[in-house]
Amino acid sequence: MAGDKDWLFKLKENTTALICAATLAILSLTAIFAFLIIPDNSKDANRQIVQLALQPPGTIQNVLVISKKEQPSKMSLFDQIFHGQDNVAEYLPIDSFTISNQTLETHFQNMTSLRDHVDESQIRISEKYFLLGTDKYGRDVLSRIILGLRISLVIGFLAVAVSLLLGVVLGSAAGYFGGWTDRVIMLFINTGWSIPTLLMAFAIIIALGKGFFVIVLAVGLTMWVDVARVVRGQTMQLKTERFIQASKVIGINDLHIIFKHILPNILGTILVISAANFATAILVEAGLSYLGLGIQPPTPSLGNMLQEGYAYATGGFVYLAFFPILTIMILVLSFNMLGTALRDAFDIKTIQK
Repeated sequence: MAGDKDWLFKLKENTTALICAATLAILSLTAIFAFLIIPDNSKDANRQIVQLALQPPGTIQNVLVISKKEQPSKMSLFDQIFHGQDNVAEYLPIDSFTISNQTLETHFQNMTSLRDHVDESQIRISEKYFLLGTDKYGRDVLSRIILGLRISLVIGFLAVAVSLLLGVVLGSAAGYFGGWTDRVIMLFINTGWSIPTLLMAFAIIIALGKGFFVIVLAVGLTMWVDVARVVRGQTMQLKTERFIQASKVIGINDLHIIFKHILPNILGTILVISAANFATAILVEAGLSYLGLGIQPPTPSLGNMLQEGYAYATGGFVYLAFFPILTIMILVLSFNMLGTALRDAFDIKTIQK
């Protein structure tokens, strides 16, 4: 294994790794501060302008913006970042940006359903840009992709955390203690290994119901066996080293040896498999959402956006499928290539499976 700082120097010298790390950092910051930058900052980016459904990328449209009479209380920065705002009642497309006061007044008088809820002073004309177009409900595709990106990253992070917690604990215990402990844990590992990933996720979701944390658990439980097998193999190899044997002889506690001496020495391996698992988690979540078992509409995810737009994409509106697929591809490719760079930086020749 490379020294404590050698791997950082090697990583810095790897142009591909730096590009992937920068890409993931930019995407992560974009996802975190999504509601501060997306064109549609309503909850779930679900503001629908049905008159503008299925508009192609690059559409620019003048709209009449009608704000609610009851203005919401000032929102905290936390609420703005994580919940968005919804202080607009409706957007109405208009044909011309130049509109006389008389015409504006006529528009307002004709909106009988809104006259009790808005003041004329709260009506204004604005220009909206749909950089990536709109979906079948007239929602901004760019806004929903960025929020879907947030969902993918959060689920990926939490699922990898679940897989690491189970895999590292069980794998290190099996490799270090051996005997019946190893046989029992290997029984669970081999059983989990024999069940297809999506089938395992289906079973967990059907048993526990649909929900964000159920999806995290389902995705995490499909990946822990990979971590456990790798950690077990590395632990079995390390426990024969002289410094580990010396630690046992002088009476150091087994848990102390595992967490202070063994796990730090296989950190590189854990980081490599974590990067690969992050990519896998994103793909599994997208697959579950595409099949209707993941994140449920109107909350956007890259998978359910692909599912909603599939029929239209095959009918000529290719952008509805292209942009979610492109986002998934960039995420998965970045994590996989970063994992490869980490493997090279830590000089890990093989990973036992």
